[in-house]
Amino acid sequence: MKIENLLNSIFSDTNYDIKDIIEKKLIEYNLSKTKALKLLNIDKDVFDEILNGTAKQPNLIQIIKIAEFLGFEVSKFINVLLKNQCSENIFAIDNARKATFIVKNFDVKALTKLGFFDSNYSTEDLVKKVLDYFGYTTINEFEKQLDDPLYSRVKKNHSDKMKDFWIKSAFQTFKIINNPNRYNRERLKDIIIKIKPYSQDVINGLLTVCKALYNIGVSVIFQNYLATTQVRGATFIINGKPCIVITDFNKNYPTLWFTLLHELHHVLFDFETIERYNYHLSDDNDLYLIEEQANNFARDFFMSEEKFHYIKKYINNPYLVIKFANEIEVHQSIVYSFFIWYQKELYGKNYYGAFKKFFPDYNDAITKLNPITWNEISIRDASEKIKSVLELN
Repeated sequence: MKIENLLNSIFSDTNYDIKDIIEKKLIEYNLSKTKALKLLNIDKDVFDEILNGTAKQPNLIQIIKIAEFLGFEVSKFINVLLKNQCSENIFAIDNARKATFIVKNFDVKALTKLGFFDSNYSTEDLVKKVLDYFGYTTINEFEKQLDDPLYSRVKKNHSDKMKDFWIKSAFQTFKIINNPNRYNRERLKDIIIKIKPYSQDVINGLLTVCKALYNIGVSVIFQNYLATTQVRGATFIINGKPCIVITDFNKNYPTLWFTLLHELHHVLFDFETIERYNYHLSDDNDLYLIEEQANNFARDFFMSEEKFHYIKKYINNPYLVIKFANEIEVHQSIVYSFFIWYQKELYGKNYYGAFKKFFPDYNDAITKLNPITWNEISIRDASEKIKSVLELN
């Protein structure tokens, strides 16, 4: 017997007239109420309190006795009793139901630390915050979404509540955006080969690329990174269309571009695999081989190992680095970023932080795209802003 089923039952549409059921049963057995209670060894006042829903802590043995007498399964009889509770008991049951909903689906401590919840929130406040954010009016309405095929994998494979929260937020955003454009794979290939020069425009480059992708049925959003998830980005297939999420993982401008190309590789070459699973999280271990291929694609796209060996001799000359970056049509920070990665990968040398002054503020690249933060009141409002930016005039 699942406790959530019992808690939900009080709010279902099925109703029973328990007094009518008892009267019929007494007639069937040809017994008076007094005689029946004597046989059951239940005090009349206790019996009435249980049936009227006024008993504060009804005895389970007595409930089983009554259920047996009436011919009910115990779980079904409890459902009947739940329907007949006094207002005080219904409030307590409802509060328990809400608390169960919150702790089952959300990491309250982590989300409070993140600022999504306030530390002073009551159970009622927690539920309201969640429903307002995801755009639902009742717990039942929210829970129905979990039966959607899109969410089936969330429930099956992810026990991490913060990761589930991140995924649900992305799903809801894409469903609201509902890109009306048909996905065109051939046009996507044409766009990809033209992407690199846009990395040189910190303010408008990503915005321009994301608008172009949206116009061919590929939706790209930016959603804040959650420290416990280790998710740099993700690719979803929703209604047959690719949807990409990029996070501010590493809070690094080159990483935004690397992640975008990584996810676009998934769209181009792993579409059917991801569609079968509904989504793929970058750095998720269940599709490891796909990850390696996508990483290699993005890395070679921006700066191959051959180019690294060329520029490493001149890396401490900013003028030559800028010249080289212009030649390969990327922002100079991408050259430095891949130099750091190759040094670590090939030689075990750590240059982390050595060229920080050449890295622009990544916020400048994503601000106009209205990234989803955990301070949003409503995903719907945030999604509508994103959609208005992505739609071409």
